[in-house]
Amino acid sequence: MNTEQDNNEKHANWGQKGTRMLISLACLFVVLAGMKQAAGVLVPIVYAFFLAVLSFPLLRWLVKKRIPSTIALGLTMLVNLGVLAGIITLAVRLLMSFNKDLPRYLRGLQTHMNEFAGWLQDKGVTDAKAAIDSLFDWNQFISYATSQDVMTSIGSMLGSTFGTVAVFLTGLIMVLILMMFVLMEAQGTERRLLAVRQAGGPDLSGLMRSATDIQKYLGVKTLISALTGILAGAWCWFLDLQYPLLWAILAFVFNYIPAVGSSAASIPAIVEALVQHGSGAAIGVAIGYGLVNFSLDNFVQPQLLGNRFGISALVVVLSVIFWGWLWGPLGMFLAVPLTMVIKVLLDNNEEFRWISIAMAQKKIRRGEVEVVGYDIVDGELLGAGASTEIPGGRK
Repeated sequence: MNTEQDNNEKHANWGQKGTRMLISLACLFVVLAGMKQAAGVLVPIVYAFFLAVLSFPLLRWLVKKRIPSTIALGLTMLVNLGVLAGIITLAVRLLMSFNKDLPRYLRGLQTHMNEFAGWLQDKGVTDAKAAIDSLFDWNQFISYATSQDVMTSIGSMLGSTFGTVAVFLTGLIMVLILMMFVLMEAQGTERRLLAVRQAGGPDLSGLMRSATDIQKYLGVKTLISALTGILAGAWCWFLDLQYPLLWAILAFVFNYIPAVGSSAASIPAIVEALVQHGSGAAIGVAIGYGLVNFSLDNFVQPQLLGNRFGISALVVVLSVIFWGWLWGPLGMFLAVPLTMVIKVLLDNNEEFRWISIAMAQKKIRRGEVEVVGYDIVDGELLGAGASTEIPGGRK
């Protein structure tokens, strides 16, 4: 009798959990649809918050040097404005210059592709030239590159988030203004959150820890991206490419996109090397980019970040795809920080903590899979015979 009652209670609990899960998924889809529609407003707010988190150590250092808060805030904003304006101005000028040479590069690439197709046909691959011609409409590409303005092209690329260059510039101003107000409110945040909790509000200490982790991640990522840009630009200059500074800026910016950004940034430089100096130089550029990215991503970055950012590689790739779909190219740049915030929120929720554990990075140690960032409970395993141990309480 007791066994039958226990089974009925278990079925009732699973039914309630299933119902709550369906309601949660429905709410999630509604929220995602709203976030996608409101991208033009939400993206500047998110960027303002993360830029403020990245800039706060400079503001705090200036205040510690007994500089008045107002002047320290102004200096911090000037540094940010100077860096952003310098990079954007230099990048736009280089892109405008490169845009004039783009038809020549496309014609050179067409020649090399035709030669490659002829080589394939000599090796017995039938209709190789026809297949390549069907994939690339060179006349249309060249005509488009000749008539298209570079600023219009940038606006089209960002169109999934902002729509036009004018709206993008308006968003940039909005980002700077919001960042200034976030920095003004940053000091004393911990005491304010403590007062909120004492007044009966939610415990937001997990978000504060998340902000600290994101601050460290963005700082290290900025350093790694700068090193990537410097080394990539120096390598392109060494191989006598025409636009090494442009490829350095591109490598710096795209390195913020995990998994695919660095590889995408290498493609234009490889194409220029192929057109200007032949296949040997193109292979040399590809090898140089590969060595730079492999060394920094696998040796330098892990040493600086440590194990605190325990998000699995699969989750990183999926986050890039998801945030790119939701907010366009600009969403890809903040895929990892946004995913880290979600992971912290899930980790502080008893019902959905298992999702946070599933997102965590795994390590193989002594033949067993350990979840990074969690204690291990001896004798408990996930599933029958699985080697992934269930984490216990947080340290």
